Amino acid sequence: MTEDQSTASVKSIHDARRDMYRHQIASAAEIEFAKAGFDSTPMSAIAATAGLSLATVYKTFSGKAEIWDTLHAERMQALLAYVQAEPGPTALDSLLNGVARVALFLIENPSYLELNLRVGGGWTTSADEGHGLQRSVWSAGLGQIASGVEAAIAAGDLTGIRPAVAAGLVVSALQVWLSDWASSDRTGDREALVADMIARLRLALVGPTA
Repeated sequence: MTEDQSTASVKSIHDARRDMYRHQIASAAEIEFAKAGFDSTPMSAIAATAGLSLATVYKTFSGKAEIWDTLHAERMQALLAYVQAEPGPTALDSLLNGVARVALFLIENPSYLELNLRVGGGWTTSADEGHGLQRSVWSAGLGQIASGVEAAIAAGDLTGIRPAVAAGLVVSALQVWLSDWASSDRTGDREALVADMIARLRLALVGPTA
């Protein structure tokens, strides 16, 4: 092995270890943020849950804010990929399929759901209340829902309702149903719960005679 190859191999191992630590720390932080929120979570708790020394955590991340932003970036990327997998035959179906996928994603990632529920206020205004990249994640999510609502209105699937009101109904439904699920024993059929939410949301948006 040449000197250049040896150096590249060492660098590769170093990068792999660093990536492993970043994932390990972000996963641990998600659990701790869900328990106590951003402000009340000490770096020492994140290190303990990750099974790493505090020094290693600080070598990997500059501080709690960077961990928080990394976690939200990873979750947002995963959520977008998850949601985009379910188009529907109409614009309204696509919107509601996307909402259902968001709900299922958050149910399947309960710690991420809980840390978002910890922020005060309604999710329709939470883009102004979150920390760091969380604001951008929420703004992007609200923007996607608003775009879906506008597409459904343009297609004639929704009539007699303003886009802002329709988008607010969608976001509020997500928050109410997921808050209720998070405070329950969480043993029910998740698919059935989300299907019920979507059926009732469709009725609220379209009306009983559509």
